[in-house]
Amino acid sequence: MNGLSQLVLDHCPELLLVVDPDTSGIVMVNHAVVQALGYSTEHLLSMPITDIECSLQDVFFWDDVRAGNYPEIHNQEGQYRTADGELLTVAKTVHLLQHEGKTLLLMMGVTREQSVQQMQDTLAQTLSQLRATLESTGNGILVLDWHGKINGMNRQFSNLWKLPDTLLQVQDDAGVLEFIATSVEDSETLRARLHAIVDHTDTTDTLHHKDGRVFELTSHPQFLEEQIIGRVFSVQDITQRTLDAQALLESRNRLEERVMARTADLHRLNESLRQEKERLAVLVKELEAAQNQLLQSERMASIGQLAAGVAHEINNPVGFVNSNLGSLEHYVANLLRLLSAYEQIEEQLPPHCAQQIRAVKQEIDFEFMCDDITALLTESLDGLKRVTRIVQDLKNFSHVDESEQQLSDIEAGIDSTLRVVWNELKYKAEVAKEFAGIPKITCYPFQLNQVFMNLLVNASHAIDGKGKITIRTGFDDQQIWIAVQDTGKGILPEHLPRIFDPFFTTKPVGKGTGLGLSLSYGIVKKHQGHIEVQSTPGEGTTFTVYLPRTPPS
Repeated sequence: MNGLSQLVLDHCPELLLVVDPDTSGIVMVNHAVVQALGYSTEHLLSMPITDIECSLQDVFFWDDVRAGNYPEIHNQEGQYRTADGELLTVAKTVHLLQHEGKTLLLMMGVTREQSVQQMQDTLAQTLSQLRATLESTGNGILVLDWHGKINGMNRQFSNLWKLPDTLLQVQDDAGVLEFIATSVEDSETLRARLHAIVDHTDTTDTLHHKDGRVFELTSHPQFLEEQIIGRVFSVQDITQRTLDAQALLESRNRLEERVMARTADLHRLNESLRQEKERLAVLVKELEAAQNQLLQSERMASIGQLAAGVAHEINNPVGFVNSNLGSLEHYVANLLRLLSAYEQIEEQLPPHCAQQIRAVKQEIDFEFMCDDITALLTESLDGLKRVTRIVQDLKNFSHVDESEQQLSDIEAGIDSTLRVVWNELKYKAEVAKEFAGIPKITCYPFQLNQVFMNLLVNASHAIDGKGKITIRTGFDDQQIWIAVQDTGKGILPEHLPRIFDPFFTTKPVGKGTGLGLSLSYGIVKKHQGHIEVQSTPGEGTTFTVYLPRTPPS
């Protein structure tokens, strides 16, 4: 049955991976994944999923999974790192599976090429629907090509013009067009329209048929890129509409004097309503911006609480593991010292006993084991120190208990934030720090960490390929400042006045909400500070945050 499951997976064109959420290990892949990423099946099955997923959204997703939450996602854009180091953009969907009492994650990815094929299939279906729509519309439709030949017409067009079957059966294009032209009173105007294929403008004409009917004829050029390849004509019988318009005009003339008496009042009322509408629109926009900033702040606060909770839960087992390893290191040292003492009296043993001991020592590679056990303990303790540092970084970054301002080390907060977002930066930029040892200030450290995170992530997104991000600090008697400089593509001058506006973003659709800089601006302003930006397109951008050393009371 496992072989059948793998066969079914391999015949699926989407990228399919099955992941164990407890270990983040890949437990099954299909052939499409092997082809797209360039790894062998064996290599993929030995890797954790976090080795190939590299977007910030993926980091937050796996943080949720490790916390025991299993969110399902649908068509979320993500990135997979291929065997040659390239980034492959996919539309990712994650479903939960239950197999033999265990929860697994089924990850489905669709590449851009597969999306294009789906678009082509959709286009074919749309064209079929369009043909059916043209036949069902009440207007007559005529399509002429570049040479004035008839490419197509619907039945309604033939019925409106009462085209003879003899012309339609022999497919006499010139005869059909001439029959149409001579059916109206102004034949020359219609004839000129039917021959003006390359005219770039849309046209609308009212034509009076010789049988008394009134037609409205509109035409539109048909383009292929910049080249006109034909023209589409649409004809509608507006006889009744024309009669209704004439009747309406007569009624309007009868009512005109009464309407004019009220016009001035209506103008004044409309102006008042317009001004009120504009005022309400401004208030609604401000309310939406404030609401979204509040939601963003609450979301970041929730992430901070989650990070602090995870750090606390990790810190407890790390503490006793660290203590146990320390004791184990001491015990092993004593055991090795005891074994060394035994070795000194080994030669005093009877020959057959000494021979047995040497055989066992050779079998277990005693000398290597004694050397390696000390190295293993040292490496384990070093690893625990790294885990402890990561936990401390999470705690420093989150600062969830911020009901009041605290005296904080801003440069330490930058270091913690930098380590938290390092996975987002390390593939895009070299990070240089030029700290001036700025003094501590009273602030809300978690909120300022949000500002630094937004600036660092934005700097990373602005860099195409590999670049550099430089973080500088400085201070004087009145204030401190923090500058984040990147070597990215820069910001156009016309965009600079709007970069702190809510919802304004220069990123592609789906890449940003336009709230990051707006939220950062509000946080800095709340601290009685300000942000300045200098940017040169093609060279990079520098955001500088200024904060007072002593906040005003």
